[in-house]
Formats: sequence, C-alpha cells, structure tokens
Amino acid sequence: MEIQKRKTLEDFPKLVVTAVHRGATSETGYTSFELQVGFDRMLETTFDQIIADDLPRWFWLLFGQRGCLSPMLESFDKKAGTAILTCQEKAEPEVIGSKLAYLSPYWQAFNVWMVLDSNWGWQKEKFKGTDAVAEDYESKDVSIVRGREIKVWTKLEPTGVSRGQSRHYPATDQTLPVQTGTRLVPSGWGHEHCELCKEHIDAGMFGYCDPGNRWMCERCYERYVMQRDLAFVDEL
Repeated sequence: MEIQKRKTLEDFPKLVVTAVHRGATSETGYTSFELQVGFDRMLETTFDQIIADDLPRWFWLLFGQRGCLSPMLESFDKKAGTAILTCQEKAEPEVIGSKLAYLSPYWQAFNVWMVLDSNWGWQKEKFKGTDAVAEDYESKDVSIVRGREIKVWTKLEPTGVSRGQSRHYPATDQTLPVQTGTRLVPSGWGHEHCELCKEHIDAGMFGYCDPGNRWMCERCYERYVMQRDLAFVDEL
C-alpha cells in the first residue's frame, strides 16, 4: 500500500517580499500597499492563467501563526521571476524578506490554519439542528425550479451566533404581494456544510465544531486535521 506524503506549508509555492511601498489611506482607515516580490517558478503558469483567462487576480499569502494577506496581482515579469502586488491593510505588513505561501482564492486562509493549529479548538459533537428565522421576498426575475415558476423565495438565517450565513429556497406560497415580516422555524437550519469538502452534516450526525461554529465532517477531520495534512488543497 502506497503511503501518501503529508503536504505541509513548506510544499506550497512561495513568494519572497523584497520591498513594501505605502500608498494613500482611505477614510475607512485602510492603507494601500504595493509589494514587490520574487516568485517560485511553480507560479508562472498560475499567473499566466490569471492574466490570459481574466481570472480573479487576488489570492492568499500565508505566513507566521495565522498570518495572511489577500493581495491583487498587478503585473509580473516571467523572465525575471518578479511581480507587483497591491493590498489594503490597517497597518504595514512586516513581511520584507519573508517567504509567503501562495494559496488559491478557492480556499479561505482559515482553512489552512484550522488544520495546522493544534489549539484551534475542535470538539466532536452531534449536530442537533438550529432554529432559523425565515423571511419571504420577491425576486426581480422568474426562475424555473423543477418545472415550477418561482417568483417568491424564502431566506433562512440561523438564530443565535451567526457568521452571516443564509440559505434561499423557493417559497411554498407563491402568492403576491409577499407578506412582510419574519417567522421562527424550529430546527429550520437542518444541516451544516463541512468547511473542507462541503458535504452535509445533517441533524443527528456527528462532526467536529470549532469555537466559531464552523463544522468539519469526521472523514475530513481524520484525514486532514489529525494528520496535519494540507493535501485537501489539491484533493478537494
């Protein structure tokens, strides 16, 4: 049986910051910074695709203990292996001379830290479902869902501590005008999604929950967290 090599942050493509230039500060308190970097040849194809295919130009750079930046790629010199990035930060990032790990924008920076950090605070729990607040609203356009015309949608949000989550379903009652107001739906938030593989963790199922109420399925926890393995960035 082939033993899989554990993927660490050292295996990620790297960028080295050679200079940081401060720009203007906005009314919200964020300052624009320009980063001059040298990059691994592993990133040549990635940067080519970003420019050629008009893909999102932002990505994550990871460093230290839970440190991250989300810069934009402004330009790069393939021959020299250098690039210009910009980012908006409250304080100047102290990263000159540092090797920063590149992470695709498909993921969130915390997806890496929640796997690597032994003090993240995962606890095995049974998901019991959560009460939800429902509100109906009328969309601008008509959608066809399973052969049915849908104009009215129901927005669900979990009660209690929320991370801005919401789900939208075709309303049972398509009568217009829409009745205003919200209503409580007991156990209406009937599942969570694994932060890595996005599979359902349904009410009654066990999973792992962190202090921020993020959930991970048992399979991903055993495969990645227990092994401190970042291979999910390539496998999922």
